[in-house]
Amino acid sequence: MARDVRRAPAKLNAALVALTLAFAAGGWLAWQARAEELAVAADRQAAITAASTHAINLMSVDHRTIDSTLNRILATSTGEAKTGYQATLKAATLKNKVLQTGVLRASGLTSFTATDAQALVVADAVINWADRDDPAEERFYRWRMTLVKESGKWLVAKAELVS
Repeated sequence: MARDVRRAPAKLNAALVALTLAFAAGGWLAWQARAEELAVAADRQAAITAASTHAINLMSVDHRTIDSTLNRILATSTGEAKTGYQATLKAATLKNKVLQTGVLRASGLTSFTATDAQALVVADAVINWADRDDPAEERFYRWRMTLVKESGKWLVAKAELVS
């Protein structure tokens, strides 16, 4: 009988150790899942921020500072979008002596994966022309932007106006 009394605490200790390990493993798995959820949420926010920043850059155009304006736009774009801006934006801005300021109204994601996303962006702008007496013109922009993740950074690969 003395042996049984001695074995009971040993079995109890083994059970307590196993139970403690199971709780620790469960807690670690829950912590890992939460960390992954937070990382995905941060990545989604980064994609929205990239689309919003790109829209603000597109609306903040000044013919007097076109090189820095163009550099900001190119820094937030890639692929088709980047090529299109390089080809036309500078010439059109200088030719028309454009001075444009805008306000971002809203932005959000319509789809998201770890490597690409689709965003909708709403913004309004006021456009002036330095060499015209025309009154300022209000424009209302609605974009569908395709974003891709390159080297850990979200960039706009395509920005198309939608109505």
